[in-house]
Amino acid sequence: MFKNSDFAEWCERNNLSESARKLIELIRDSDPSRHVQSGRGNVSGRYPSKKMGRTIQFESHRNELAAIFEYEHDKTVCEFYDQPSRIKLDSKYRTKD
Repeated sequence: MFKNSDFAEWCERNNLSESARKLIELIRDSDPSRHVQSGRGNVSGRYPSKKMGRTIQFESHRNELAAIFEYEHDKTVCEFYDQPSRIKLDSKYRTKD
């Protein structure tokens, strides 16, 4: 997980806009938007992430937990979060099929 100074440097290096930086900061500073739940056919749990220094929730041991393992050990992944707040996507940036 980035220190705040490392995060600021990463934002500069990647030419992030002020609004993009603020959105990422909101996600970084927020608790998960909801608690995961077990349901029919899924297994939920918590993964103790060394990279993130916190536990990461998952609702699917086949999909989400597998992704967590990948993110945890991928040197190109700087940070990852579970259940971040919803973000609104602007349709003008969507690609047409």
